[in-house]
Amino acid sequence: MPPDVQVSAANFTPTGDSILFGLAAIKNVGHNAIESIIVARTELQAEGKPGFTTLWEFCEKVDLRLMNKRVLESLCKAGAMDAFGKRSQVMAALDKCIERAHKSQRDAAAGQHGLFGMFDDPSPTSSSKDEDALPPAPDWDEHTRLQNEKDVLGFFVSGHPMDKYREKLRNLKVVDTVTACEMKPEPQVFRRGQAEQGNEIQIAGVITGLKVAKSKRSGEMYAQASLEDTVGKIELIAFPQSYEKLAEKLKISVPVLVRGSLRGDEDAAPKLAISSIQALEDVKIKLPDALRIRIPLHSPDDQLLSKLETVFRSAPGSGKLLLNLEEPGEFSAVLEPQGFAVAADVLFIEQVEALVGRGAVQIIN
Repeated sequence: MPPDVQVSAANFTPTGDSILFGLAAIKNVGHNAIESIIVARTELQAEGKPGFTTLWEFCEKVDLRLMNKRVLESLCKAGAMDAFGKRSQVMAALDKCIERAHKSQRDAAAGQHGLFGMFDDPSPTSSSKDEDALPPAPDWDEHTRLQNEKDVLGFFVSGHPMDKYREKLRNLKVVDTVTACEMKPEPQVFRRGQAEQGNEIQIAGVITGLKVAKSKRSGEMYAQASLEDTVGKIELIAFPQSYEKLAEKLKISVPVLVRGSLRGDEDAAPKLAISSIQALEDVKIKLPDALRIRIPLHSPDDQLLSKLETVFRSAPGSGKLLLNLEEPGEFSAVLEPQGFAVAADVLFIEQVEALVGRGAVQIIN
């Protein structure tokens, strides 16, 4: 789980059934800043408080000489300040909170809360609550939130850019990075202009760590990078011939579908020599033109046809349906129901086979 200034220690911190990232894992957050957070939190807990109640109180209680705006922004991007509000709002409030906290800490150091502070009403007023309220700000979209986590933690923590494409990937012939890295490609001799050899595979993921260099031998440009999915990563290489046409696509920051062939020596992890890149959002799934579904006439489920109708209506599309009503060993009647055309993706087929039996759906193209 993301780190939390209310709970996290410097290192990984168990809480309930979860483990939180430690504050030391956050880029730009040093030992002194972490120590200040922990000391301030401990003092509040000694007073019987659960921790920091607002972003304003957090900025006031910690030692701002030990953490500048950059540190606070990194805490926010990592999700360590989620207890105070939405990350976009916390980020928008930082300047004001830092300014107020600096003034409060200077006043305290000068003793201006001494004599006259004795008569202050300790209960919060509506005006102070208004001052503590975070300013309105539109939520970060998923891409921004996850990319900020990756920037300061090195990981996607509250989700993964690939999560929204889970169903789409089930309909594409892709392998994950772990499976690809376990494949053993035939050793290759890399030559400029050499035709691609071996079977190509498709992997979906996020391109990271792009590095462009010039070949010492030919003087041509080539690129190396990594492709990360939800289970691991694989090294990518774009040889000069491919780099010429893929230079801009290698910079795509959203999930992509990469096609290429595995290259490498037997005793080393393979690399994917890429031949094409396409944003996963733009990939179109080719669904079956028609389906033939075998339906037993004497099913023990007297609601079978009604359940099938519900599944059919939940997946409108362009695929035709043919229903084989079967009396095993005797006859089969083929019906083409009118008014039904479906999007026969993997999920749809699984739902139908859960009702009529595995292997009862035949794809017709």
